[in-house]
Amino acid sequence: MTLEALGEPLDARIERYRPLVVEELRTVVGDSGAGLFAWMRYHLGWEDAAGRAVEASPGKMLRSTAVLLAAEVLGGSAEAAAPAAAAVDLVHNFSLLHDDIEDDSATRRGRATVWTFAGVPQAINTGDGMFTLARLAMHRLPEAGAEERRVVEAMRELDEACLRLVEGQYLDMAFEQRGDVTLDEYVTMAAGKTAAMFAAPFAIGALLGGAGGEVVAALRAFGGHVGLAFQALDDLLDCWGTREALGKEPGGDLLARKKTYPVLAALGAAPSAARDALAVAYASPPVAGEDVRALANLVEAAGGRAAAQAWADEQVQGARAALDRAALPAEARALLEEYLRVATGAR
Repeated sequence: MTLEALGEPLDARIERYRPLVVEELRTVVGDSGAGLFAWMRYHLGWEDAAGRAVEASPGKMLRSTAVLLAAEVLGGSAEAAAPAAAAVDLVHNFSLLHDDIEDDSATRRGRATVWTFAGVPQAINTGDGMFTLARLAMHRLPEAGAEERRVVEAMRELDEACLRLVEGQYLDMAFEQRGDVTLDEYVTMAAGKTAAMFAAPFAIGALLGGAGGEVVAALRAFGGHVGLAFQALDDLLDCWGTREALGKEPGGDLLARKKTYPVLAALGAAPSAARDALAVAYASPPVAGEDVRALANLVEAAGGRAAAQAWADEQVQGARAALDRAALPAEARALLEEYLRVATGAR
């Protein structure tokens, strides 16, 4: 890629990438009238529950953007990498579809979740189908001109990330039944559930862009740190964000007694009235009309907010150190720094 092309800003790239990914997704998902594929199209925001075309939000598509951005800054083509970007998006969406079931979530992005009208068994099956389509999307890479060796390596990256994602989700659910979760355990969970699907897209894009092993490893590490910072921001927003920023009412994790980073940091802090009151609240099930803001105040008073912000800052620095190891041209690094800011709110 020329230096002039590297000068294209990230927001313009995202607008250029979106139709490439959506076109590839539509090709892979198809237009079958069968409920299985119709539910996929609904979940992806293309149709309503009756099968009518709509223009629902597809989400930020940060993960598919990571594939195409990494491919381009390393000299590859976004068009050639589009099948991998679609595969990453399908994996992410399969995980969301199952996550909605596991969390008993009735809405996502302001719409009813698939399980609420298709039923849990069919929603599980729809998620399984999306995972399979992600694998088939990767098989389209050779048609787009990708070298066979790099396709195999990219498939391995995605498969390993999928396993880490599922392991992370397992830990997240297991933590709900435990009162002794540690911060180290939480980070292990987040590294799988969230960060794996930032690390793999950057590594896949680097592979398809023609990068060598050291650069691929550096971009994988960059994505992993981005993912952990993204998780830290998500935890902070749930406690202290706004409905506008979240797209839902804040405090859902607190009401569900989720062991997020700020909560665990607060519970593990030195004894104080705030820490003890939070421990009592977390040892009891939520009650109707519970004051979520009061719980968030306890977390903050016990030091959880500051600890989570420090962890987020640490991950941002880790991402920048990974970019140092990648030794990319200044224009390429600037684009990845901008991605870091968009994904994590980094300063």
